[in-house]
Amino acid sequence: MCGIFGYKWQRHDAQNILIHGLERLEYRGYDSAGLLVGNPDGNFKLIRSVGKVSNLANKVAKEFSNKETFTMGIAHTRRATHGGISEENTHPHHDKNKHFYLVHNGIIENYYKLKQDLITKWYTFYGQTDSEVIANLLEDQRNGNFMETVENVLWMIRWAYALLIVSTYAPDEIIAVRLWSPLLFSYNERGEYFFSSDKQALAGYADKLIYLDDGDIVHLKGGNSGKETDYQIKSNGVPSEKKIEEMDIQSLEASKWEYKHFMLKEIFEQPNIIRRIFKWRVDFRTNFLNAEAFHGMQDEKFKKIIFVGCGTSYNAWCVGTYRMENLAGIDASCEIASEYEYKNIKVSDDTLYVFISQSWETADSIEVLKMIKQKWGHTFGIVNVVWSTISRLTDYGLFTRWGVEIWVASTKAFSAQITCILLLALFLWQKRGLSKARYDKIMIELSKVPIMIEDILADTATIREVATTLSKYKNFFFLGRHYQLPIARESSLKLKEITYLHSESYPSWELKHWPLALIDKNIPSVLFAPNDLMFEKNTSSLQEIKARDGKVITISDKDIHNADRNIRVPSTIDEIYPFLTAVVWQLLAYHVADILGKDIDKPRNLAKSVTVK
Repeated sequence: MCGIFGYKWQRHDAQNILIHGLERLEYRGYDSAGLLVGNPDGNFKLIRSVGKVSNLANKVAKEFSNKETFTMGIAHTRRATHGGISEENTHPHHDKNKHFYLVHNGIIENYYKLKQDLITKWYTFYGQTDSEVIANLLEDQRNGNFMETVENVLWMIRWAYALLIVSTYAPDEIIAVRLWSPLLFSYNERGEYFFSSDKQALAGYADKLIYLDDGDIVHLKGGNSGKETDYQIKSNGVPSEKKIEEMDIQSLEASKWEYKHFMLKEIFEQPNIIRRIFKWRVDFRTNFLNAEAFHGMQDEKFKKIIFVGCGTSYNAWCVGTYRMENLAGIDASCEIASEYEYKNIKVSDDTLYVFISQSWETADSIEVLKMIKQKWGHTFGIVNVVWSTISRLTDYGLFTRWGVEIWVASTKAFSAQITCILLLALFLWQKRGLSKARYDKIMIELSKVPIMIEDILADTATIREVATTLSKYKNFFFLGRHYQLPIARESSLKLKEITYLHSESYPSWELKHWPLALIDKNIPSVLFAPNDLMFEKNTSSLQEIKARDGKVITISDKDIHNADRNIRVPSTIDEIYPFLTAVVWQLLAYHVADILGKDIDKPRNLAKSVTVK
């Protein structure tokens, strides 16, 4: 849930490069930020600050003089897990003697016992983080060899980490370690070296990229003339040659353009993202699906689909279960990864496990995926990043092609995910030889989705007007049925994420089982009621709310009698409406947050990539 950035070369302004890297990683955590810089002479300087990276940048500008030269460093932007938000708990962390410094993503599950053991040896601690324990372990286990010391400590700590470590004993060296937490290693032709927890932060710096695997250790040391690399990589203790990738720099650059916030820009990107997903995969002239992932699945005969995900991805999966059962005729269920891990999972040969992650390195999902793979289960991944852990571990997969999503709470990722899920359902439907007429109808309507979303985006004035009214309330109900129930859940989540207003989501028919007791004029209900299978039942639920003096905002392609406000969407078919109703509420949530003056792109207590358990 944090961002790591590291740098090493002969330039004398390492601190400025580290700050720039953190600015690009800030969406991963922004409770606090810090950096450590050093040079071959053994001079180190540690600066930490609570709050956003801009606070750290201001502090660096004041505390660094033009005469100081630093050629390497490590940096971190944090979302708190262990220990409160304070300068003492901010990374980089060090041991009691200030000989080892490190930045850490992940969680050390056995840190408390290790800490107690160190206390008995008279080690002291200034903060409450598990990361500080690693620093003291390094000092405790020091044997004169930097690499061996690190390897000895790694055997002692349990669960997840991405680490960058430096030491006053080896002032010209950096050691990087990855286990179940993302970390990338890169360099350029000038001989500059970089580490980052996200490829986006490397744009404009590096042109060669190495994806590190679990168990990899990079030892970067010595000077560099720009003509030869000076690093060694070990994989599980054995020297390893890793594949070097070319970086696509242009695709990594991110800008808001003329939009006020990244969130608004990314909402407006959705039509073209869906078109990009279709390209080379769907021929709408013949209604043929040509995705490479499907070619390898022609002989598979799955009788059950289990979707595994977290957060927004879980809501996308819920849409997927309806589509799999209603279209492909395959039993489907969705599981929250963090809970599914503790079930007695019985893997069978006729079940396909589908994993989706908007951050592509979601720790809970990866843990379940590894369990399924150990039992020889069939796996399918829907992720955005080539060479991400999920994409490498799954048997089949579709890349969502949504590009860089800067805004922390997800919008275009959700639309991309439900698009790929529908393509998978249609492939399995086609493979099973079900109704061709219905299949062709869905394909025709699917081809119109980008244009229909553009029609919605063209009328944001109405949505802003409704948002102005909604911004006056503190509590909300989100209601839907069938395909619209997951959209109600996702919409409730979006509102909470960026406005901090309270909301709950329910199947609209469930109101009568007790939530109606809370309905009054002070709690508006948002009812997703397109002209689908559940339209008449939804209008009955609306009457129940109105009978209790409740306010109702409907999202529908029909004018609904008795609704206080109705936001129109284009008319289509049941399977396609989720694309449209989801976008409407993304815009509504955005405008409510904007009217309330919230920091939309950096909501509090939320990080983009949940890489810890």
